[in-house]
Amino acid sequence: MSLSKDQQLVPATLIPSLLDLAIKRQINVKRIFKQADIDPSIIGQTGVYLSLQQTLNLFNAAYEITDDPAFGIYLGESIQYHSLDLVGQLIATSKDLQEALDELVKFKDLIAPYTQFALEVHGEHAVVAYTIDDVAVLRNRVAQQDFVAAAMFTLANALTGGKLYVESVRFCHAKTEYSDEYERAFQLQVEFDHHRNELQFASSLLTEPLLTSFPEYHVQVQALAKERLRSLIGEQSLGSKVVDYIDKALGVAPAQLEDVAEHFNMTPRTLQRKLKQEQFSFAGLRDHCRHERALRELANSSIDIDKIAEHLGFSDTSNFYHAFKRWEGVSPGAYRKQVTGK
Repeated sequence: MSLSKDQQLVPATLIPSLLDLAIKRQINVKRIFKQADIDPSIIGQTGVYLSLQQTLNLFNAAYEITDDPAFGIYLGESIQYHSLDLVGQLIATSKDLQEALDELVKFKDLIAPYTQFALEVHGEHAVVAYTIDDVAVLRNRVAQQDFVAAAMFTLANALTGGKLYVESVRFCHAKTEYSDEYERAFQLQVEFDHHRNELQFASSLLTEPLLTSFPEYHVQVQALAKERLRSLIGEQSLGSKVVDYIDKALGVAPAQLEDVAEHFNMTPRTLQRKLKQEQFSFAGLRDHCRHERALRELANSSIDIDKIAEHLGFSDTSNFYHAFKRWEGVSPGAYRKQVTGK
């Protein structure tokens, strides 16, 4: 769900990977920047930031000029942790893969605000699932999904010394014409038309020590990342702040209109009016939060469906069933079976 973050600035993490890919595949970098309407003089500079729209424009221009449908895989394979600003440093200095993934989930807004990540553990198996905001990312979504999967696999493999063996890689998009490139990149036959994008691996790998672990420095970088995230939240639209509040309140505190308005020191009428100015509605934002939370909790087979309905603030389970059927076209139980097999 897009929350008017077009003007949010994020580190220009794509540029080093694009340059690396351009060298390998003889891509005209200046042409890419010209098509994206970005000044190429920023190449080689440190501390460069782009808006989300500029980041998407750069990705789309590179994809179209490269004219290779497997572009997303190649770009993901070119990613390096030191080009990911504070988040890259956090990931690299983590003690193990578990902590690295936790940091990615917590601080992803600093590098990829339009991508949602989730780490799930089911006995001997661990799954990293991700979704890309289909409102913010209007073009080349398949390439974006490929890029995220390849980047995660490349980074995790590098930081564990090549020990990350994935058991399965699944995409929600249809099978492509370059399936051999997936097999080469992930070293297995990937699956398509899945209900979400995910990489599955043995949960024992979560405690695999990272080669670049540096606990003392990690604490310092984490403090900087927290400060930057606080600054980012301060610049968010009211709609973004409402979503953040509701997401944290669900299952913990009341999240009705009156409760949220009181939190922001407004009357319910004022809150609704200001949200309308940003082209949002309170009901729509709360619906979005409930939907996202429902998907996450249904993926955990240990949480009872009645309890999920309670967490989401529904007055009874039947109301939750009706809402979920509207969101996903299937019942919560059917969705859980698709996700967990149970």
